[in-house]
Amino acid sequence: MTKRQATPEIATPTPAKERRRAREISAEPAVENVPRRKRAGKPPKAREADFVVIGAGSGGVAAARRAASHGARVILVERGAIGGTCVNRGCVPKKMLSYGATWAAILSGCLSHTGGKEDWRDAIVRVNAEVARLNASYTQRLAEAGVEILHGEARLAAPTEIVIGNEIVHARKTLIATGARPRALPVPGGELAGTSDDVFTWQTVPASIAVIGGGYIAVELASILSRYGVKVDLLVREDWLLPRFDHDISRSLAEALAATGIRLHFNTDVTLLSQTNGAVEVCYRQDSHPGRTQTVRAQAVLAAIGREANVHGLGLEEIGVKMGPKGGIRVDRQFRSSERSLYAIGDCMAENIHLTPVAIAQGRWVADRLFGKRGDIADFDFVPTAVFCEPAIGAVGLTEAQAIEAAGGKADRIRTEIKRFVSLENRFGGNAQTSMFKLVLNARSGRVLGAHLMDNAAPEIVQTLAVALRLGLKTSHLKSTLPLHPTVAEELFG
Repeated sequence: MTKRQATPEIATPTPAKERRRAREISAEPAVENVPRRKRAGKPPKAREADFVVIGAGSGGVAAARRAASHGARVILVERGAIGGTCVNRGCVPKKMLSYGATWAAILSGCLSHTGGKEDWRDAIVRVNAEVARLNASYTQRLAEAGVEILHGEARLAAPTEIVIGNEIVHARKTLIATGARPRALPVPGGELAGTSDDVFTWQTVPASIAVIGGGYIAVELASILSRYGVKVDLLVREDWLLPRFDHDISRSLAEALAATGIRLHFNTDVTLLSQTNGAVEVCYRQDSHPGRTQTVRAQAVLAAIGREANVHGLGLEEIGVKMGPKGGIRVDRQFRSSERSLYAIGDCMAENIHLTPVAIAQGRWVADRLFGKRGDIADFDFVPTAVFCEPAIGAVGLTEAQAIEAAGGKADRIRTEIKRFVSLENRFGGNAQTSMFKLVLNARSGRVLGAHLMDNAAPEIVQTLAVALRLGLKTSHLKSTLPLHPTVAEELFG
């Protein structure tokens, strides 16, 4: 089981002004706390609602606010902190730690600092302050929108009946937006491995760590911890990083991470974790040596092997809701489950793109369809995405392999343009790290089918390129548009 986000104690004293500021940031409007149901006493009281949203993550909050804006009576149920994974244990704190890691690495390189280890505590203080501010902001905006918040565990006694502690709510429509949680490592000793949730509770970083996984979270945390001075071993099940990204970008990123000191182990099958002499030993096999067990020893182990739908305990199976093979809720094109009054969005669905903006767009669309004007759903053909490691990755559209597959396997219908260069930022710092841009093109028309970038500016550039790709961007447009100099982005135009 994963540990819940908890605000850690700060070992070092902080000035009175900082403590007062922290109290101001973390002050939240009062919300209703629903106690657990008692076994005896008065029967639960019932109330009516047009729309009950279970889960106050990004998608749930967006759906609740949008439905309330249409005049619906909305109740939002959350058992933890408002904001869900993205705000409390994901996107926001992770990116803030990445910023802190970059500063620590700069100090280490330019000022002969201590390797960044002493900066972790300061980063956690900043992260917790920002998370508290966002929790309060979300709560206030929900209250202003007229959304009633209930804190507690929700369970569906029937498709239109939700039990929260001593409350029973009868809902016309119910939305499940409970997100996902880290998957536990399914090997003997797997309980010795922490998860991404645990990282944000750390007061110090270990001297060494073995990170198991090769996707977004594993790569990002390996990069962050390495910049904080931690010795990192990254054990990847596949033969390349980020299997859903373009192979050229993944290969270049592996080279870049290795150059920073991260030790990469590909084609690994972790079989056992054991604790010996204050360290954790990770046993694994590799395809190149199938009969031989190899080991990595580290002070800590982090498992980032994927996420699973966070639907346990909701009572979905008992009321007949159909689930996917991996446990998520199966929905139709309108995000409706097998029970017509019950909807699901975001990471708790059986099949979905696990990104915060996707859940937000889905939640708003469901609320609009049920309680307002039926608007157009967002375009999910060009979803920009990023990996906040260093160097960062940004991508939108088709990879080269996907484009060839879409062309019926005819590789001659697809061409690519690749540029490698060293940015001015890296040259100034004496860093020879190469950046890389790759465009995937229709060979005949020159239309850009996909853009894949590796540079710290890549996420910001890709956001704009997503609009351009939707509008049918061609290489001729890039070559006839004047670039801004000197920038990283101008490499796309030459």
